[in-house]
Amino acid sequence: MNFKTIIAIILILLIVTFTIQNTEVVTIKFLAFDISMSRVLVILGCFLLGLLSGVLLSYRRNIKKGKDQV
Repeated sequence: MNFKTIIAIILILLIVTFTIQNTEVVTIKFLAFDISMSRVLVILGCFLLGLLSGVLLSYRRNIKKGKDQV
């Protein structure tokens, strides 16, 4: 096995362990909404929103750099 495969297996094991330990249902209150869902879904959802925000801001910055160079 190469280095990338070993790292991928370790990350998958960490994610599975994290998921198993955070199965409790929590209630999220936002404005007039009450949503009950698994804690791991809330954490992963926030992570994905942050990741998406970072990618979009990076993409926007790269577009501006490209226009300046033309």
